[in-house]
Amino acid sequence: MTASASLPGQSGPDLPLVEGFRFDLEDGIGVLTLDRNAKLNALSRPMWQALPAIVAAIDAAPEVRVLVLRGSGGNFSAGSDIGDLNVPLEEFWAVNSTAEAALAECDVPTFAAIEGVCVGGGTELAAACDVRIAAPGSRFGITAAKLGLVYPPGPTRRFAAAVGESWARYLLLTGSLIGTEKAEQLGFLHEVAEDPHAAARATARRIAGRSAFSQTGLLRVLRDEALDPAGWLGDTYPVELAEGQAAFFAKRAPEFGFTRQDWQDCPDRQD
Repeated sequence: MTASASLPGQSGPDLPLVEGFRFDLEDGIGVLTLDRNAKLNALSRPMWQALPAIVAAIDAAPEVRVLVLRGSGGNFSAGSDIGDLNVPLEEFWAVNSTAEAALAECDVPTFAAIEGVCVGGGTELAAACDVRIAAPGSRFGITAAKLGLVYPPGPTRRFAAAVGESWARYLLLTGSLIGTEKAEQLGFLHEVAEDPHAAARATARRIAGRSAFSQTGLLRVLRDEALDPAGWLGDTYPVELAEGQAAFFAKRAPEFGFTRQDWQDCPDRQD
């Protein structure tokens, strides 16, 4: 089943949604909701398979300035649907890694608005987002060791980068869960709020008004992409900077003209 969704009166992107996903768009903020309450929003295999194309379509849509990932019914996600795990390990790794990488490597800034259960693949998806905001009482962890799973390298390393390798080893080896307070202490969370979705939207509105040229460049630097300051990057820089300076001195909001869709992949420099 495929569908596309946006708020009434909003022109949203045409997304290849499958059952278990909902999408809403308002004021440039897209909200992708995991919606399987009976399964604590655990992702079915079709959802994992569809996620890369969904994220790619959102990333390509100029009307979406920021993406918020959330769960419905008071939980973020219990991860993968356990009933869908009886596949060859190679296949599990390929599907899981591709979905997580799509979220981690997109140019649109991403938020995880977390409440309740955020376990296994839920923690993995949250770790792939740029910003994580959670409600008090949320629970986090990857319980692969309780199920006999071996998680893919990419998501495992990204989780370790988010909590620190020492704690990642402890949590992965024991399959333990931690609460919001500990997750914030470890640096996994950027903010704790009673209403994480409202808090994410508030910060997302600020991000939506910032320079997409700066944001896209910084995200690509953090992904270890080699950027060439010559060519189109060097030509765009003074244009964006001039608008930022003019807005600063005029004490007004900047009106940057660059969009992330304007980004051009830089060819490797030949030294």
